[in-house]
Amino acid sequence: MTTLTLTFNGAPRQARQALGELLLRFKSAYFVERSSTEFLVTADAATATELARQELWSSAVAHGEAGGSPNTGSVARKRTH
Repeated sequence: MTTLTLTFNGAPRQARQALGELLLRFKSAYFVERSSTEFLVTADAATATELARQELWSSAVAHGEAGGSPNTGSVARKRTH
């Protein structure tokens, strides 16, 4: 699994709508809100690669946070198998 920090680069008021689109498209990813425009996302490698390519979003690998507790914000979507 890979943990990314995704930051929305559009107008802040559009961040929720953009997040909703990601949630619908990437149903296997686990999103944790850090701020209104920044999210930690844990996903398999292929999904993380695709998330990193999304328009209006910048991404960085979240070093040191994947093994720690991701509960630093509210859960936007939790999917269990």
